[in-house]
Amino acid sequence: MTRLLAYGIGGCLVFGVIVGANALFENTRPSMPIPIITTVKGDLVATERSGRTVKFSDLKGKVVVCAYLYTVCPHGCAAITAQMQQLLKRFGDRADFQLLSVAIHPDRDTPALLSSYAEAVGAQGDSPWWFVTGEQKGLWDFMTKELHLEEAKPIPEDERINPMDHYEHDLRMVLIDRQGRVRRYYSVFHPQPEIAAVMCERLPQDVQRLLEDPEL
Repeated sequence: MTRLLAYGIGGCLVFGVIVGANALFENTRPSMPIPIITTVKGDLVATERSGRTVKFSDLKGKVVVCAYLYTVCPHGCAAITAQMQQLLKRFGDRADFQLLSVAIHPDRDTPALLSSYAEAVGAQGDSPWWFVTGEQKGLWDFMTKELHLEEAKPIPEDERINPMDHYEHDLRMVLIDRQGRVRRYYSVFHPQPEIAAVMCERLPQDVQRLLEDPEL
């Protein structure tokens, strides 16, 4: 992610018909193949908001949507959370679907804080939505080396626009299939609202396709 993405406009919050988005969407029909970008080979061992230890490998056989989370993010995490909420409403009753939010700042975002945050955004304890924290290097390594997101970086204090602006991190959401393969990235927070709108349309469509066709 570039700093430009971090300071852009939350396109998922834009309402109404966007002509540019419609034009782009004509070229992204659901019938188009969903690419296979990479296969997750390593594992993530982390602490879920409940305090229990969980592993990414436990999600094998499920369609997973994953993204970084910073509970007091001054930039684009709100747009990601909003999209996660929509996915939970639409697919949350399926046993083969899972959301995964990974703490970018685990020293701050402890299980107790993540639990409060999760309840505030409507994710109950039995929801298929993990909020995980743990050792920062392990979390970051998984997101970078396995999911191929851009490397997170600390922001020097004298360069912070906001006091909470501790880290520059990738704001894309990641779609992972039942076989643990990364299928696509979604810039639901983008400086160009029409692109963000397309990403917000495409993500649930791709999730639906993978859920309906396990062989896809």
